[in-house]
Amino acid sequence: MSKLTAKQQAWVDYYKQGKTAAEAARLAGYKARDDNGFQSIGSENLRKLAVYIAERDKILETPRIADMEEINAFWTNVMRDKGEETKERLKASELRAKAAGADQAGQHSCRNHRR
Repeated sequence: MSKLTAKQQAWVDYYKQGKTAAEAARLAGYKARDDNGFQSIGSENLRKLAVYIAERDKILETPRIADMEEINAFWTNVMRDKGEETKERLKASELRAKAAGADQAGQHSCRNHRR
């Protein structure tokens, strides 16, 4: 997609913040005679910029959501960090084990095992 104008970029930013399409048009600096004009501009931008909005969603969501590989790496790092408190290391190892399926029925965690 070609580069967006400053107004289009501002419109997308306002729209992604939860503003309505019409309100985003007004806030982005579009000119209209009345509310119907802003609604028309907002509708047109939704249609014209749909591909960009979808691409922007992917860009915004990707760094915010950790996948299981990242979560497991984090737990492993905490578990192996000798600078962490023992209880934090144990909790990380427990969470890592659960994620790997080691805490399923028929298997006992150390915490529930009686001596």
